[in-house]
Amino acid sequence: MRALDPDAAGSRLARGGSDLPDTNVTYHDQPMLKRPRWGIEVITYLFLGGLMGGTGMLVGIAGRSKLAGDVALTQRARFVALALATACPPVLIKHLGRPERFLNMLRVVKLKSPMSLGVWGLVGFSGAAGLASAGELVRMGVLPRGLRFLVGPPGLMNVPLLVMGAFIAGYTGVLISATAIPLWGAGKRHIPAMCVCSGMAGACALNAAIAVAAPGDNAATVHRLEQLEALASIAEAAIILHFERASGHYGTPMFTGERGAKLRRWTLGIGIGLPLLINAPSLFARGKHHEGRANTLKTLLTSALTLAGGYVLRETLIEAGKGSADDPIAASRQPE
Repeated sequence: MRALDPDAAGSRLARGGSDLPDTNVTYHDQPMLKRPRWGIEVITYLFLGGLMGGTGMLVGIAGRSKLAGDVALTQRARFVALALATACPPVLIKHLGRPERFLNMLRVVKLKSPMSLGVWGLVGFSGAAGLASAGELVRMGVLPRGLRFLVGPPGLMNVPLLVMGAFIAGYTGVLISATAIPLWGAGKRHIPAMCVCSGMAGACALNAAIAVAAPGDNAATVHRLEQLEALASIAEAAIILHFERASGHYGTPMFTGERGAKLRRWTLGIGIGLPLLINAPSLFARGKHHEGRANTLKTLLTSALTLAGGYVLRETLIEAGKGSADDPIAASRQPE
């Protein structure tokens, strides 16, 4: 039997895991790990989870402000958080195949299982978002005022949403990094951090887009959201670039070839760089921020670009993980 040929295995990985001609394939070139069978449902679940967690953090941050625009942002963000929390379980159930599999995950709490803690975190976040939204409906007169004793005073759920939002945003990264897939294992510190930053940037973009479409003078609030989005996006880009340098051979499936080019083009370029470039003239400007059709279109455009870049980041992580599972060298030399 031929000795292990790192160059041959590496070239196979660079071509996206395609098989070498039969004359070059040996036992050592065969994948040691089973490819994750994760598709668009998991990518969407991770993306929505990041937005949900980021929106929860926004509720906790903006809820401390007494400015009229920020108060309105907090009220809307509570409903957005509930909508995202409602959308996540069906996507997860679609991936699992049968609803009872989701219910079976709620039978026990496994402290050493990221999936178990994540599902319970989703339940806890949904409960807090539901109570916060119910409180808003009571104050709006949609629900009977007699329910006030059940929902509590305004802002009661702000801190729980902040804490659980940070947990959910990070959990989406922990979920995939706590595996035997070499790329994901190498990113056990980077992937959760980039998911938190991407989730916050996406949540700012989503809520800014909603704010510009809402009635009232929300220009100052949108401006602050764009500033926070810019900071989160810069941190996200820094983490991605540092992960590229630190991952070494393990990062090959994510940062090389067509997949790496797509990550740089959509996440780093279109999703982070272009919104920063468009918003640069106004990001740190002082004084009154004017509403107008041009500013509305700018916010909607940059928000869409940020959200698209965040989705491609999750897609790249999942698809690159599949390519990493095909690399026998990386699998035999698991990252520390």
